[in-house]
Amino acid sequence: MMSFLRDNRGSFFPPRGRWFHWVIFFALFPGLSVVQTALAAARTETPSANATNADPAMQYTRRIWRIQDGLPEDTVQAIEQSQDGYLWIGTTGGLLRFDGSRFHLYNHANVPALADNSVFCLLAARDGSLWIGTEGGGVVHLKNGVFRGYTQAEGLSNGFVRSVLEDDEGRIWIGTDNGLFQLVHDKLHQVDTSPYVPALAVHAIVEDREHRIWVGGSALLVFDQTGVSVRRLPGRNSENRVKSILETQDGTIWVGTVGGLDRLVKGSFRPVEQIKGTVRTLRQTSDGALWIGSIGHGLYLYANGRFSRWTKADLLPSSTVLSLFADAQQQVWIGTQEGMVRLSKTPVSVISLPGDSDVASGTIFADPNGTVWMVTAGVFAIRDGVARPYKFPKLPDVALRTLFRDRSGDLWLGSDGSGIYRLTRSGVIHYTAPGRLVNNFVRAFLQSRDGAMWIATDEGVSRIAGNETQNYQERDGLAYFSTRSLVEDSNGDIWIGTDHGLSHLHAGVFVHDAATAALAEEKVWSILEDHEGALWFGTRSHGLFRYAKGRIVSFTTAQGLANNNIYQLLADRRGSLWLSGPTTISSFPLPPQEQDPSDMHLKVNVYELPYDAGPVQMCGGQHPAGSVAPNGDIWFASSKGAVRVLPVPSARVDPPRALLTGITADGRELPVSSALVFPAALSRLEFAFAPLLLRSQEDVRFRYRLEDFDPDWIDAGTSRVASYTNLPSGKYRFRVAAFEVNNPSAISEVSIGLEKKPYFYGTWWFLTLCLLASALLILAIYHSRIRSLRLRFKAVLDERSRLAREMHDTVIQGCTSISALLEAISSLRRENPELQENLLDHARMQVRATIDEARQAVWNLRHKEDSVADLGSSAAAIAERTSKEFGIPVGCVEEGRPFRVRGPLARELLMVIREAVYNGALHGRPRRIQIKLVYTRDELSSIVSDDGCGFDPAARRAEGGQHYGIEGMRERVERMGGRIGIVSVPARGTTVSFSVRRSHLQSPAAQDSMQL
Repeated sequence: MMSFLRDNRGSFFPPRGRWFHWVIFFALFPGLSVVQTALAAARTETPSANATNADPAMQYTRRIWRIQDGLPEDTVQAIEQSQDGYLWIGTTGGLLRFDGSRFHLYNHANVPALADNSVFCLLAARDGSLWIGTEGGGVVHLKNGVFRGYTQAEGLSNGFVRSVLEDDEGRIWIGTDNGLFQLVHDKLHQVDTSPYVPALAVHAIVEDREHRIWVGGSALLVFDQTGVSVRRLPGRNSENRVKSILETQDGTIWVGTVGGLDRLVKGSFRPVEQIKGTVRTLRQTSDGALWIGSIGHGLYLYANGRFSRWTKADLLPSSTVLSLFADAQQQVWIGTQEGMVRLSKTPVSVISLPGDSDVASGTIFADPNGTVWMVTAGVFAIRDGVARPYKFPKLPDVALRTLFRDRSGDLWLGSDGSGIYRLTRSGVIHYTAPGRLVNNFVRAFLQSRDGAMWIATDEGVSRIAGNETQNYQERDGLAYFSTRSLVEDSNGDIWIGTDHGLSHLHAGVFVHDAATAALAEEKVWSILEDHEGALWFGTRSHGLFRYAKGRIVSFTTAQGLANNNIYQLLADRRGSLWLSGPTTISSFPLPPQEQDPSDMHLKVNVYELPYDAGPVQMCGGQHPAGSVAPNGDIWFASSKGAVRVLPVPSARVDPPRALLTGITADGRELPVSSALVFPAALSRLEFAFAPLLLRSQEDVRFRYRLEDFDPDWIDAGTSRVASYTNLPSGKYRFRVAAFEVNNPSAISEVSIGLEKKPYFYGTWWFLTLCLLASALLILAIYHSRIRSLRLRFKAVLDERSRLAREMHDTVIQGCTSISALLEAISSLRRENPELQENLLDHARMQVRATIDEARQAVWNLRHKEDSVADLGSSAAAIAERTSKEFGIPVGCVEEGRPFRVRGPLARELLMVIREAVYNGALHGRPRRIQIKLVYTRDELSSIVSDDGCGFDPAARRAEGGQHYGIEGMRERVERMGGRIGIVSVPARGTTVSFSVRRSHLQSPAAQDSMQL
């Protein structure tokens, strides 16, 4: 039989073995049943001494790094954080820079200034630089990416540096195995401690709030304004050699020695009896907890006046702790002999159940009386962080699934095949199918505002109100027979979640709306109404749905959910929604109902389980899988037992700092510089990025954008690479932003500019030249077109002139001759018939000649004449014909050696000669006309002279008028490339002379030009 004790509210229960108290007890409480007494007993069990279960505030998650995770060697001797946020780790194999996920190693191979790879101590100076103490290589200063070593050459007598301190005045103190040194204005000076200690080996240097410098090693010295003093420590021989010194927030000086830990109390040091072994390192976190690292005895924690200890058997990879560091997020970094550990506080604790078997499925119910009940293969009562098995009196040995306490105080127990057991003040009531239930396999309870009990089972829903029972199945309108969840909304409607849809019961009738339509195919495992009246539905595979004001919207991992599988929904007092999934617990503040989820990123907090929980599977499918306790604690059922979450407000932390960690161009890694220029042949470009975040990076998300290429931001999720192929040439800026899902508005961004060169045919100068060439080509085409038009117009004019010349030299001249002959005939009348007949014959001959010349002119217009004419005979024929027509002697002579002239050109020459002869005969009234052809080696000249009346050229030009003969001769000669001259003297006659080069007269090109 279980013991009965006084509970924390003062209730009295009989202790074990005091049987007479039972009589008094039941006499005082005659109406109280044995069941209620047993329940009270379950609430007052004495908690075990398990510190993890007893103090959920001291739970930690753990992450371990070893050689396989990036360390050069497992021994981590120093940890420090620089002002830029990086964590620096000193190991026996080199110095590491850590951004929370990646290590960058510095050792003698890539940094010659690091003469020895074993780093013993680190100091982050106020100017942002880092001081590195090595074991044998002196001290090294890292500033702005430049390493500078200080060794014996700079005045350091010993290369084994154990401690480095920057005091309030900016002086650097350096402790070595052989003395203490100061670096002032970049000069090393050894501090003379010989009056106090013959030989001082320094392992620790600190400055207290009174600006005293404590130096510990082979002795403990204090430097203040009055001088130097030696402090005595308890212990014999080498036990009091100092390894570490720390001043805590309350002003207490703690000194770790080879023999343990000493504390300064009222001016003297006293040993701390709880600490064993050499205390190598000391660190206090911002919450006031003192962390103590020992050699071989593990890690000690002093908090709230109590010591705790962890060793290799539980928390640590090694019981030898060499270094400790606490960051701004109260994370504790532990350097051990076998790796580095990060401890992060978590409000989550796991209350393991008695026994060593995992929980297959279970429910958990936070009783208003303070007990937390967990139902699995058995029933467990959890009180003060301890779970104990519980047996209900008068209840048969049946398998239970769930538990619920109604408003009257009765306890309802749902079984796995045996119906419901109701524990009342008067006894146990059993409800079974088919009389009072639709099915004996119970999954969830609900008490509606009218006091009725609703029971979800494997085969439908039952409503029990007093002695009346009403069952709801598929034939009654239920969405599906397998029911999972129940809730009553503020309007009194009942919502039922099933494995294949959602049912809405209004006034006893199933109705359909936007929610039932949207969730018709979903497994609805949890339903919740928030304080604003919105209904939330958690589904098995497709995330979360919210139904408010007739509108339903969905939330998935795209909006920040930790998981799309929702087992349980809970609401706490602060207005946050809590969700459990297969392996996750998360929460987020309720978002505004009017905001569109597509533009929303929920502020989701994901809670990590403590290091000793191991892999945990959350329970779901039966209700309640989670519950909110009266004190505000959040409880969930899991495979490892009951999971408790303290709903503490999330700490305000800085966003993760976005970093560009690498750039790869066509498989070749490039340094991340301020300006990147890529050749035109670049086909693939990759950007690697990461957060600078020392806490867990699982909740970090990224988005990126290549400006002037990407139209909008691209959500990268947890991916840390952005790839681009076949970028057009141009200038771009790559931007990447990092944020955490629990604080999506706090964003850190980094960017880099880049340029891709174009191919030569894409450069500005080439395009400019092309534009210029195109403009010139267009201009040339334009001018060519204009020239062509002008040539055509000129050709038309030339052709008109040619036609005019032909008409003038053939038809008009012939008609003139005929007219002259006819006038002569007419003037003779009948006086001289013979002469008339002769003139008439000449007229007939002139008509035929004129017709022949006209035909020849037409023929020349339509055909090319390739034959070569005899100029001499043709000119003689012209002389003979003119002589007969006008009765004027016309002579023709040739000088030089004649050469052949192409037909069209010869005809042009003859037309000029004939025009000159006819002009002289018609207008000059000469006594004689002479035609002379002169052939030379280079040219042909022709002279037509008469001894007529002549004319004055100046006067003729002044008169104006039409002188087509002279103009025609000039045009013909000039077209042949020749030159013409007309000399006329009144009363002395006229001479027409012209000359044409022989090459022009025999050239086919010249002939073709004559055809235009």
